[in-house]
Amino acid sequence: MYRHQFCELVTGQLRCKWEAPAVWQELSDHIQDHQAALMAEGMGRDQAEEAAVAAMGDPEELGKALDVLHSPWPWRIYHAVRAVAIALLVLALCLGLGSFFGNGDSVNALLEDLGYALKERDPQYIMDRYVLTDSDTVQTTGTVTGGGAIGPYRLSPAGEALFLAQENGDTRLAFLVSTFHPQPWLESLYPDGQPCSAVDDLGNRYGPDQVSFLSTGGRLRDLCRVFLEDPDPAARRFTFTLDTDRGSITFTVALEGGEHT
Repeated sequence: MYRHQFCELVTGQLRCKWEAPAVWQELSDHIQDHQAALMAEGMGRDQAEEAAVAAMGDPEELGKALDVLHSPWPWRIYHAVRAVAIALLVLALCLGLGSFFGNGDSVNALLEDLGYALKERDPQYIMDRYVLTDSDTVQTTGTVTGGGAIGPYRLSPAGEALFLAQENGDTRLAFLVSTFHPQPWLESLYPDGQPCSAVDDLGNRYGPDQVSFLSTGGRLRDLCRVFLEDPDPAARRFTFTLDTDRGSITFTVALEGGEHT
């Protein structure tokens, strides 16, 4: 079982989707550290990864245990109260009730909070926080096109694609997808676990065990992370297909350096 497939199965058990990206990354880092230690002892790369994943135990049982520790309700209550508080403060500010605050400190705090909320939806911030690690080296970048609608959800590319190399020799292609729906009573799209595949211009095909599509936990608007593990470094064009029960959409990544014909 691949490392990222194991992490997908574990985080798929979590009801608290806001915690899923952090849990996914923590599990992945732990497996990579174990894999590196086994490789240092002379074990092959694939064998070391398989052994490191196996040492983590059953992914569904681990996911259920982590779900107990990461209940979604505190986060839901927190985000609901926070959203109401920000809305009320913005309304008071727009109505010119500065005297209600007594001084400028509360207004400054409000502006800082609003700035943080905007930063949480900034592609570069998400890329730096949830995609790049200290061991990543950007080999090349590329443009992302495509997208479309899945039911009430609109999906579109957000920023450029990154072809990454890691210290342990792994490679990864990563990009962000923005999702939006105008119905506040709906949850985020949460494409986690939905079949996602890819094909490149050299004819290589990558199945769901190599492609992941992860939500960062937004509601009306969200930024999702798309990863392709171990892409062919010679390929310059990749087409991703996300299949859901509401329909399918595709994204195309064209890396710098031209395309094969």
